[in-house]
Amino acid sequence: MIVITGLKAEARIAAASGVTVFACGGKVELQAQAIKRAVFSGAAAIVSFGIAGGLNSRLTAGDWVVANGVISGDRYIETDIEWSSRLARLLRAAELGDIATVAVPVLHPMNKRRLHRDTGAIAVDMESFQAAALAEELGVPFAAVRVIADPAHREIPSAARMGLRSDGTVAIAPILYSLLRKPSQLPSLFRIASDAMIAFRTLYAGRQELGPHFASVLYPTILANESVNSAKPDRQRAEPLPA
Repeated sequence: MIVITGLKAEARIAAASGVTVFACGGKVELQAQAIKRAVFSGAAAIVSFGIAGGLNSRLTAGDWVVANGVISGDRYIETDIEWSSRLARLLRAAELGDIATVAVPVLHPMNKRRLHRDTGAIAVDMESFQAAALAEELGVPFAAVRVIADPAHREIPSAARMGLRSDGTVAIAPILYSLLRKPSQLPSLFRIASDAMIAFRTLYAGRQELGPHFASVLYPTILANESVNSAKPDRQRAEPLPA
């Protein structure tokens, strides 16, 4: 199966036998042809995995989000219902809701509130919608599961996004240059780093719970308590946005 992430660090956590991981750094389109070739070669499902920004004020750093659907502009794509339900049962504290995908990071809490109001999404990332669009085009199941790294109230300093490359790696020099130009960013950068550490610890721990193939319906994972409690979690599915 195929896993699409933003960062190389997320890709390392996602890696497993039988899994092909693409770290896209918010530029899924740059690797679209390689992703298509992987599907044509036999990869049977696509999942978006990694960290995300919070849009719902209830969500804090380290909270899991399993997507009902993904949104970009006025387009909406639902995730695979059965797969998403399995993910939510494995990640018992996960919040079910929609994920919005944007082209540039949402830095300010005011803009996060506006995006939440306009879309109903509870989290935001830079890869999930493009991954979903590829899955839809190729006719394979899609799911998105993310961990909140920056809550809705957290402002992201510009230095935090300066070093992100399109291959999913982080360049330190642009971050340091941004800090030299604006040292007042440093306290915010420390808070962002602390939130990110919490998110990555959660991401790693949850990855172990999901099994090598992310509980895909094509690669069944036995759920420890499924025989005892087989009820599916309640889902509050947002209505698709009008085309």
